[in-house]
Amino acid sequence: MGYSVYYGGELRVSSSLTEQHAALVTALVNQEQTEETRAIFAAFAAQPERDLPFHAGLLSVSEDGQLLVPEEDESRHGIGLWLRLLIDYVFVPLGYTLSGEITWEGEDRDDAGMIFVKENALEIVEDLIFNAGSTWAPNHFVDETLKNELRRLLDSADSTGCTSDLAVVESASIETIRFLLNKM
Repeated sequence: MGYSVYYGGELRVSSSLTEQHAALVTALVNQEQTEETRAIFAAFAAQPERDLPFHAGLLSVSEDGQLLVPEEDESRHGIGLWLRLLIDYVFVPLGYTLSGEITWEGEDRDDAGMIFVKENALEIVEDLIFNAGSTWAPNHFVDETLKNELRRLLDSADSTGCTSDLAVVESASIETIRFLLNKM
């Protein structure tokens, strides 16, 4: 089969797809050239980036039309691109909204991540693999935004004439750090 990818998860459709719309999505992801799909494939091809899905059959519609699910077992890359095109050229024009998450894991150790969809907004996030190092020479990872806010907090303490125990600091930096820590 070549390079294998394994998917998990599902996307929920805001309201069940009609039989006609479910058939359209199924025909598109299986790259079937029908009267209904020709115009959509032409719109895909007319995009400025001209990046078209290469593999068919990566997604399917559940029997009740409420879910879009990835192919089970061994699969291929391309679900993210399929979702972008389906959202832009099918789901939004027909008035549907997708939400949910799909994970992927490729054969290569560093080829993994998650596709997030929230009310048709799509984001593809690759997993971060971080080697923490040995116990005698640790390599600590800190989110760059949090690291910058901590620097700002310390800088504000230095510029306000604080004591070494940071008795007086800029409250805006503390609030930002609280917000960031609550997101983690």
